[in-house]
Amino acid sequence: MEDLSGIISAAVGLLFLSGVVHFIKVATKNGTLDKNSAIGIRTKITTSSDVAWEAGHLAAGPWLLGGALTGYFMALLSAALTVFGALSDSLGPAVLLVPGSGFLAVCVTLIVATRIANKSGAEAEANQQ
Repeated sequence: MEDLSGIISAAVGLLFLSGVVHFIKVATKNGTLDKNSAIGIRTKITTSSDVAWEAGHLAAGPWLLGGALTGYFMALLSAALTVFGALSDSLGPAVLLVPGSGFLAVCVTLIVATRIANKSGAEAEANQQ
């Protein structure tokens, strides 16, 4: 049963992370994510100006959405495994690889999104001057 509580906790954490990433994507698209927000892609370049902030986040948007959708899928798969495990009582500790790989995938997409946001923010700053 401890395996089930671990996968439930990991799935909920992955769902929360994916929700935050998805919120950043949607708020950027709607223009409601201010530079001084507590969340967002906060680097030296993206926080240097409103132009860099907006350009960086818009450019990183597809990666943010991809990371969020990947996290949602892996959390759903983890929930399905939890139900299967509760019914069959045959899951081992290796089942935690599912939400763990989901966390890894979301983190990798966030790293890529940050690099893209930095590059686009720097280009936007250069074009503004």
